[in-house]
Amino acid sequence: MEYVDYYNVLGVDRSASKEEITKAYKRLARKYHPDLNKGAGSEDKFKELNEAYEVLKDPEKRKRYDMLGANWKHGAPFEPPPGWGSGNVHFEFGGSPGGGSGFSDFFEMFFGGGGPGRGGGGFGGGFGGRRGGGIDLDDLLGRGGFGGNGPGRQRPARGQDVESTLSIQLEDSFHGSKKAVELSGPTGRRRYDVKVPRGVRDGEKIRLSGQGMPGAGEAGDLYLTIRLAPDPRFRLEGDDLITEVEVPAWDAALGCKVDVPTVDGSVTMTLPAGCSSGQRLRLRGKGMPRRAGGQGDLLAELRIVVPKKLSREQRKLFTKLRDLES
Repeated sequence: MEYVDYYNVLGVDRSASKEEITKAYKRLARKYHPDLNKGAGSEDKFKELNEAYEVLKDPEKRKRYDMLGANWKHGAPFEPPPGWGSGNVHFEFGGSPGGGSGFSDFFEMFFGGGGPGRGGGGFGGGFGGRRGGGIDLDDLLGRGGFGGNGPGRQRPARGQDVESTLSIQLEDSFHGSKKAVELSGPTGRRRYDVKVPRGVRDGEKIRLSGQGMPGAGEAGDLYLTIRLAPDPRFRLEGDDLITEVEVPAWDAALGCKVDVPTVDGSVTMTLPAGCSSGQRLRLRGKGMPRRAGGQGDLLAELRIVVPKKLSREQRKLFTKLRDLES
């Protein structure tokens, strides 16, 4: 008989946890299940996967199997140690009652309670059911209750998801906040206390688990789409905040100090002499919080302004400036 390396069949390490083994089995079983894969050899591969999973999912079977050691090569000729085929150890496994399991002679020798040649009775129950104690097709496709409902049973219908919008201010996103929302539903109006995460952006969604429509099973979810209200002081460009700062022409020419608004209050910024309209000066770390950490910048966009009406003295000085330039 040939040695079967069940860890090799499932593509996991010998130290793999039960959860890792189940995950690997389900992934491969979806790939090779004969109801999903009509290719040549898929049925044999699926049987191998079920046999490996039958052993490695069970702590006692796995312990007995591991006693053979880790030095055997998959498919190599194998002779069982003395006493292993004596029938003193017997494990129950999923197969047709009273019939063979369809597992290999290797499996039968160590876990079926008999010797070579006992196998070959087929899996029984059709490919849509469980084979060799594995997971059925509904489980593999997420239609059944893996570990709960059993083969062929559908989970109770889940309630419908509900979508609505939540309008917030820039400060709500900048600092994070809690908002009270009232929405109409099948049982009337209901109040929700919503935690607005710091740095949330317009168009992103907040999920309230189980707050949607009720169903025969679990309730659906409530999704709130964020709508960021316009702010008269700022506009957003990615993670940066842009604010417009008016600067008199003479201050732009000579340089000055100006107050620049930020979400946390105004700060004083020094403008160099000779600033131009449209020029941007950067305040690092004063922009919007990033979800991954850190913050964007605040950009003060300068707008040079002149008086709409000039006094006689101002007109005289501007005329003199013009004459000097010419």
